[in-house]
Amino acid sequence: MTINVNNQPQSISENSSVEHLLEQLNVVANGIAVAINNEIVSRETWKKTFLQQEDQVTIIQATQGG
Repeated sequence: MTINVNNQPQSISENSSVEHLLEQLNVVANGIAVAINNEIVSRETWKKTFLQQEDQVTIIQATQGG
């Protein structure tokens, strides 16, 4: 199935969780936030939050600065 990750099409397998997506993309979980269709998904639910066809996923990397 196809979803969009940060406005880029991404093919993933059916029944993929947020956690699985991050592993597939080699994204380190520390310091990131994930939103699906503009709704923040808490880190505690990444394993049990499953993606659907055409979902819009946003992965935000926290940065440090002053």
